[in-house]
Amino acid sequence: MDPGASTIFNFLFQKICTLRGWSSGTDQYKKTYDSMIQIWDGLRQRADANKDGQVSVEEWASMWNEYAKNPENALEWQTQYLRFMFDLEDASGDGSIDVDEFRSVCSCYGLEPSECKEAFQKMSCGKKEVNYEQFVALWKQFFTSENPSDPGNFIFGKTKF
Repeated sequence: MDPGASTIFNFLFQKICTLRGWSSGTDQYKKTYDSMIQIWDGLRQRADANKDGQVSVEEWASMWNEYAKNPENALEWQTQYLRFMFDLEDASGDGSIDVDEFRSVCSCYGLEPSECKEAFQKMSCGKKEVNYEQFVALWKQFFTSENPSDPGNFIFGKTKF
């Protein structure tokens, strides 16, 4: 990734490409790289309040708190990030995420597969799949909900906070 990009974004990019088997030089590798750079650039422009080229935890939280006030008015990079996450989890490309796809992505970041499965059950309200429209609603709920048991709070695979 570009030198100004966050170490975390580089880590995520490498994890994603390894998980999907996309090697350097492939179209999907380049598409993922380009998407991650666009997301990082949008994030940095919006959240890097002190302009040090990094996004601190405080800046990250402040930016998402601002989003939570009006999620219908998301910035372009936030919408792109949402779509990127859905497409990443929808490994089959069939327009929905099932428990195996969800578990595969979430567990590659160090979460226990059993916790990921439990999170999917809570997120999907016991359904077999989550489509894009449902994912959008869950995403907004993740950032706006005050209730820890709301389904949207499980979109990243964690059940304990």
